[in-house]
Amino acid sequence: MNRIQRPIHRLCVQWTRLGPYHLARLAASHAAGEASGRRVIALETAGGDTTYAWQQERGETPYPREVIFPDRNYEELDSASIHRGVTVALDRIDPDAVAITSYSTPDARACLLWCRRHGRPAILMTETKEDDADRISWREVVKQSLVGLYDAALVGGAPQRAYLEKLGMPAKAIFLGFDAVDNRFFADGADAARASPESCRHLAGLADPSPFFLASNRFIPRKNLGRLIEAYGQYRRQEAAPWRLLLLGDGQERPALEALVRALGIEGVEFCGFQQINALPAYYGRAGAFIHPALVEQWGLVVNEAMAAGLPVLVSERAGCAPDLVRQGVNGFTFDPLNTAELARLLGVISRSAHDRAGWGAASRVIVAEWSPGRFASGLWAAADAAALRRTAGAPLSLALLWTIQRLGRRVHSFHSLRD
Repeated sequence: MNRIQRPIHRLCVQWTRLGPYHLARLAASHAAGEASGRRVIALETAGGDTTYAWQQERGETPYPREVIFPDRNYEELDSASIHRGVTVALDRIDPDAVAITSYSTPDARACLLWCRRHGRPAILMTETKEDDADRISWREVVKQSLVGLYDAALVGGAPQRAYLEKLGMPAKAIFLGFDAVDNRFFADGADAARASPESCRHLAGLADPSPFFLASNRFIPRKNLGRLIEAYGQYRRQEAAPWRLLLLGDGQERPALEALVRALGIEGVEFCGFQQINALPAYYGRAGAFIHPALVEQWGLVVNEAMAAGLPVLVSERAGCAPDLVRQGVNGFTFDPLNTAELARLLGVISRSAHDRAGWGAASRVIVAEWSPGRFASGLWAAADAAALRRTAGAPLSLALLWTIQRLGRRVHSFHSLRD
């Protein structure tokens, strides 16, 4: 029966590991909940991971925060230990509802099982879209069963909503705003770098005052940086006064990418390494435009960052954020990530269009203002209320399937469709 068992006063929000983006969203959710007498509790599985080189965020937070394995990397943990740790933590927190990141990790499944066992609403938080991976029929049936155990969802944007509806979540139970960054942090930091260029000349690539394109990624195959470099080489051959290309990030492909630059004899490419969040606004502030060339990208938070900083953007049409954040000719352009000639042409359009660039950058800020931590907060609480109204115990076969997957998945990424 669809009924409210108990009001949502204590909402636990679960992530595998909390980084700067999550903290901004949680702070906004705390502020929104506090205004109506409600409380957010953050649940973090591990203190570190091997995917992101973020520094550990151990400062005080205005909301309660619990880390189950504070001194471990997520990938070092086994599924059984994660399940036990999550269950013990939720028994102690005793929330009225749990917002759960994904359905493909053991900590997410442990949260979902806890909710179903205790009759508490479960909110799915996801940025998955249909074209992220090759979809296999039997796996999609499994996902439909798992999605059916959630009561509501908070997703990134239009493509994510469409996929979740296809998996069986009712449209009225899906809310937008999951993918947000601290817009004000990036806007203020970028403006400060523009006003005082000398303050950031110590950063790699920023001592040279000449204009540049910026890209920021992990250096892995699906980020498509090899084609970006090839397109940039074509662009340099076509332009009398080409901009530089600064690449932020690191990873397994860096040696191959550096070798590609040498083999093609391309000048102007600078590898600036991985940068922590506090350095990023300076790069955005000094850049002329931002490029995101990914072949596969569920959302692309770096695009949010660049837009908040007031940059025109060139974004792969395969990025999950593109339909919601990029308006053709208004704040930038989308492109086919396999078409290096098209990207080279757009690089030229951007670097030759001084007047239009200012308007495109201003439009970026207006558009991304609609995708803020505040929107995450309003979407999260709306999803919690919808989940309370729709609360269901879940089909017995779906629960049995969830238990089976949890027992079979020994590694934390055993059931991920998206691979690096």
